[in-house]
Amino acid sequence: MLPLSDMDSQIQVKPLPYKTRQKTFGLLFLVFIVAIPFLYLYATGYRFDLDKPANFVSTGGMYIAVDRTGAEIYIDGELVRETRAFRKAFYAQSLDQGTHRVHVQKEGSHTWVKELYVSKHLVTEAEAFNLPLVPKVRVISKWLTATGTAIISTPLTQASSTNNVLATTTKNTVKFTQNDEYRTLLTNFGTTTSTSTKKETIVESIKDIMLGTTSVAASEEGQSTTTVISSGVKLFKQGDELFARWVGSFEQMPYYFCAPDFLPYSTSSIDDSLMIDEEIDIIDNNISVDGEITMHPVQSVPANIECDPIIRIDNQSQDIREFNFFPGSTDLVVVALANGIYVVEIDDRSWQNAQPLILGDNLRMYIENGNIYVYDGELIYQVFMQQT
Repeated sequence: MLPLSDMDSQIQVKPLPYKTRQKTFGLLFLVFIVAIPFLYLYATGYRFDLDKPANFVSTGGMYIAVDRTGAEIYIDGELVRETRAFRKAFYAQSLDQGTHRVHVQKEGSHTWVKELYVSKHLVTEAEAFNLPLVPKVRVISKWLTATGTAIISTPLTQASSTNNVLATTTKNTVKFTQNDEYRTLLTNFGTTTSTSTKKETIVESIKDIMLGTTSVAASEEGQSTTTVISSGVKLFKQGDELFARWVGSFEQMPYYFCAPDFLPYSTSSIDDSLMIDEEIDIIDNNISVDGEITMHPVQSVPANIECDPIIRIDNQSQDIREFNFFPGSTDLVVVALANGIYVVEIDDRSWQNAQPLILGDNLRMYIENGNIYVYDGELIYQVFMQQT
């Protein structure tokens, strides 16, 4: 009997006969040719469904961006994804045309809920946000102890402090030192956010003419007292109302500025006879989701549509005292209301989500270098927004 080493040296793998290789190649090529139409139909949103009369059903997709890890994404009441460290967004495909309800929730945070319309062969985009139920703040007080502990008169009830604080009712400040940071920040409160200059007014008026906007947009400059502009979005107050207006290029305008109305989720149907007729241009820009390319183009506003890109910001029936963009975003607005500081989304499809950043009566706010500072008349709070 030969040793194993000798047996291994004698084993030889012979190639397939030439004719067999030809037949195999021909068979695989035929399978590929036959599969191309089905792969194309699948990539563009068609699905085979025996329960539907036409068997082939046109579907769309939905792309939901989330700002927190560990958040649960639900579509029509079904859990579809729990976000992780490097995958905070979710792309859902094979959705029937019609209105779908999405909600994103996380323990210890406010829940984001929205109804969105999905069109055939298109991807509907939305951006969720979930603020903590109990905000984390750094307390900045007028007086400090020798070790740097902030002095407060009453314990915090609406927020959780990230730094050491000492609650005391004593009025003897001999043992305390003044906080220079407090004195510096205090000068920033009680002023308007960003007043428009005459030069800005002229520039914006030229943009108005180029964009072809009408009515409210044309007359706003003479009535609004404060204006904040960032990345093509302008916030302005007209009377008691706050508006967001798109002033950037038409090609970069977010879809929600001119999205058509649609039936609510509770009464919507996938019956074509009940669908709202939309004129939507198919644009040639595939999107990448988790490294995979989808053939569904993203919803966009048709170039020939008549649209006045102005959205009213929900003020919850209160007077908006101050406003600015949420740091790092032009989709969210921070507003100071009578009972607290709130974050409101500009996207008004179905409704605008509004979540309290920090509650309290007659609060004032100041935003600088990506930081939000809140003043309650005694203390200044730096609100932390690190997403986890």
